[in-house]
Amino acid sequence: MAAVLGCGTAGAEDKASPHGVPGQCSACHVLPENDLNGFFTGKSRKKELKFDPITVCRHCHESGFGHGVGMKPAMNRENLPLDKGEAITCATTCHNMHLKSTEDQLQGHYHLRLPVDRLCFSCHDK
Repeated sequence: MAAVLGCGTAGAEDKASPHGVPGQCSACHVLPENDLNGFFTGKSRKKELKFDPITVCRHCHESGFGHGVGMKPAMNRENLPLDKGEAITCATTCHNMHLKSTEDQLQGHYHLRLPVDRLCFSCHDK
């Protein structure tokens, strides 16, 4: 697994991950947690990130992180979400940072949008 680089504290490699931790929404999102969970906050406002999705991920994860990021897949069998330019992004195409639970431990550990075989074979033949 890629090292987590401190989420705002560059160089601190042992800081806990903010993924799924209450109160840590502001590591990625513009709005504070109360507004993100608020009934009157619109869906588009809830999705506003501090930076573009790739920069948000790289803010904490090392720059070598990100298989295929920025590339347009030749195929997309699972209809994975892509960016506006039809390219792969970290937290929207392959990962789902808000994954609630899954029986697949690998999928849950890495917050994968789908189980690993389905995810990989969405874009790859072998």
